[in-house]
Amino acid sequence: MTFNCFFYKFILFQILIFAILLTPDHVNADHSTDHIPAAVERILKKYKIPKNSLSFYIREYNSSTPLLSLNLDTPRNPASAIKLLTSYAGLEILGPNYTWETHIHLDGKLSNGTLNGDLIIEGGGDPFLTRETFWHLLFTLRNRGLKDINGDLLIDDELFEDENGSPADFDNKPYRVYNTFPDAALLNFRAHQFHFIPLDNKVHVYADPPAANLQIRNKLKLVSGRCRGKHRQIKFSVFGQGSMTTIGFSGDYPKRCGNQDLIRTVLSNDDYIYGVFKALWQEMGGTISGKIGKTSIDAKNPFYIVPSKPLSEIIIYINKFSNNVMARQLFLTIGKEKLDTTGSKVSARKAIKDWLKETGIPAPELMLENGSGLSRTSQISARSLVKILEAALKSPYQPEFFASLPLIGIDGTVKKRLKGKIPPGSARIKTGIIDDVRTMAGYVKSKNNRDYIIVSLQNFKGIQNTTGTLIQDELLKWLYNQ
Repeated sequence: MTFNCFFYKFILFQILIFAILLTPDHVNADHSTDHIPAAVERILKKYKIPKNSLSFYIREYNSSTPLLSLNLDTPRNPASAIKLLTSYAGLEILGPNYTWETHIHLDGKLSNGTLNGDLIIEGGGDPFLTRETFWHLLFTLRNRGLKDINGDLLIDDELFEDENGSPADFDNKPYRVYNTFPDAALLNFRAHQFHFIPLDNKVHVYADPPAANLQIRNKLKLVSGRCRGKHRQIKFSVFGQGSMTTIGFSGDYPKRCGNQDLIRTVLSNDDYIYGVFKALWQEMGGTISGKIGKTSIDAKNPFYIVPSKPLSEIIIYINKFSNNVMARQLFLTIGKEKLDTTGSKVSARKAIKDWLKETGIPAPELMLENGSGLSRTSQISARSLVKILEAALKSPYQPEFFASLPLIGIDGTVKKRLKGKIPPGSARIKTGIIDDVRTMAGYVKSKNNRDYIIVSLQNFKGIQNTTGTLIQDELLKWLYNQ
């Protein structure tokens, strides 16, 4: 009887252990630690921010137990923190030395400096084809014997699927550079930098780069008085008529404002390419008789090839300066290369989700829209984002990934954060902000030389304002002192 009692107790104990081993908390080797730092608690109480609107996850590199975890499996909008996933996936799928190529073709005969035919630009998806690179491209064409083009300028941008909708869809600000749509033949983010210079009792205005199909209507008045802020008194308008676009500036411009500039996107990508090409080409002494057009080409021997910067440099601009359109270009490229198809949001989502499964990060809650964070529907959990950051630590491309992250108090989007509060460079943090969203994720080295992974996802009405930043700063200060 004693033996049977012991035997049954032993069996029950084994069943209990087996049940515990199957619980999700044990499988994930995490223990809930929701003891929020006192300074953060005070902010939550003061501004009436509920804890269920936040996800925190902090863990030392080699520890299986988090220092702080709160709502770690709740899906939340990550805003630009999702660029960490896009950039790291790019490194792993494409490799740090991956480059894009822009091909130039001559569709006609070149003789004595004259091309009797069309000049074709075949876009390769380069996220960073800048005005400087484009100027050098045209300089090279001139020095390879091309001067006069008796034909059109044709664009092949079929490598990427066209975006639906309008750049105004996200926040009704279609001329802001961060809303620029990706394009396989994207040039200089479609951006013009308008310069305002008080000169000879008037305001001189010019566009950089110049464009032959863009003119400026300047009605700014130079006035006395104090400067109340950059662009505050400048009224901006866009008029289209035929092949010409007119940009109007009006209002009072206080002399004390000095030299200022305003960056906007006002032309479609095709019109931008044509306008900038023609203006620069004519400055170099060349001519073009035709207009802009579209084409599809399958030629194997381009006249000239323009390689991009390597991916390891591209992700520096994506993460340190949170460049949305560059992230979207990379996102589409991942889909194109991994699935050997046209670059599209659908192929990119599948490529990244497949890669995450191969990496051992299932992330069932993950929803990706465009890879940049400029989205109202993207979502990820704090747990999944931490696992991505953990995987990056063990990657052979960890140095390239780390080099792309903003250094607190030193550069990028966190250049001015926490100066005098924690030592510059003690955190590598990617932040995110859109309406009702404030996020950050990255790595922190404490004053005791401990290395931590940190994720903070805040989704709450108005959190993008001061409160979200206050919470982030208090978390970082607390973590540095561990």
